Amino acid sequence: MKSVIYTRVSKEEQTTQRQVNDLKKVEGFEVVKVFSENISGFTKSVGERKVLQDMLKFVHNHEIECILISEISRLGRNTQETLTLMKELEEKGICLHIQNLGITLGADTEKDRIFNKLIITILSDISRLESENLSYRIKSGLRNRKAQGLHVGRKVNSSESRDRFLAKHKQVIKYLNLGRSYKEIQAITGTAPATISKVKKAMAEG
Repeated sequence: MKSVIYTRVSKEEQTTQRQVNDLKKVEGFEVVKVFSENISGFTKSVGERKVLQDMLKFVHNHEIECILISEISRLGRNTQETLTLMKELEEKGICLHIQNLGITLGADTEKDRIFNKLIITILSDISRLESENLSYRIKSGLRNRKAQGLHVGRKVNSSESRDRFLAKHKQVIKYLNLGRSYKEIQAITGTAPATISKVKKAMAEG
């Protein structure tokens, strides 16, 4: 299977060589290129990680069938972003081999199909909990501002244009167009069902 290796460590003094060496020993994969970077998965988003983006472009342009990683956390520490990336790979028919679990997501075997559903479900639940926790912190902050007599929400007599509103929710639009359910979109993007409904209504008005 034509593949690439992607490795990541968070600190400059660390090395990815051990990850690379271990992944090269995995049987059944023809590794054509290795992508390695020293960057934090906490402080940098998927879009800000140049080597990761270079790898994804290479995979697209060279008909790569599989990406080899040592563990899921190498893709990122942000659950929503990692889940979104995994979904995109799945939609493009690109397998993801996770060495520490000994599975290949996207491979057409019963074992891997079971693990694929399990991992997506777990990540979706973690993403939902992160979203609920963020929502709680935001609401708590608003309550504190109100208690201090400070203004919350938009300025009086202000409104948000349809185009600007839709531009803020491109990921929601993407998954609505793919036919995903509200529950799936909420898990992947962290967007509340009420907001997803507003996006869908705004799309229909276009």
